[in-house]
Amino acid sequence: MPGMHHGPPPEEPAKPYAPQFFKPSEFETVEVLAQIIIPTDEKPGAKEARVADYIDFVVFSAAEFEPSLQREWSEGLAWLDRESKKRHNAPFREIAASQRERVMTEMSLPERDSTVPQTHPGFGFYKLIKGMTVEGFYTSRIGLIDVLEYQGLTYVSDFPGCTHPEHQT
Repeated sequence: MPGMHHGPPPEEPAKPYAPQFFKPSEFETVEVLAQIIIPTDEKPGAKEARVADYIDFVVFSAAEFEPSLQREWSEGLAWLDRESKKRHNAPFREIAASQRERVMTEMSLPERDSTVPQTHPGFGFYKLIKGMTVEGFYTSRIGLIDVLEYQGLTYVSDFPGCTHPEHQT
């Protein structure tokens, strides 16, 4: 019949996201942080998966069920900008990529060095950034389907076990 479509509707370009919780400058910082954690390389990264949109939505929604999350993000972003201004005379989102990486490397030190206490400045915020970035990325279509190549609802009919000759009996 004329005018009837039997296939999926044509894809419309995604509309720009309007942050609900973060101020525009904070949202830009969240985008930068997510891209540092999961950069774009030969595969899509946090930017393509719109991880910052996810983080903003979750933090905005937390007002009802976990208001401390909003405080943690607000205080963490303020701390990060203070540190960046102290070290590099500019907010985090405006400093050079190499400077951003140094700041993040310093924040994440307890993750790599067990002699550095978990109370290391910025480490709690780093864990929050990393956790929500990973969660947002790998629950997105891009992270789950495009990067992990999740097939869904498939099964393996034969379990061959270990194929190393030294493990065969």
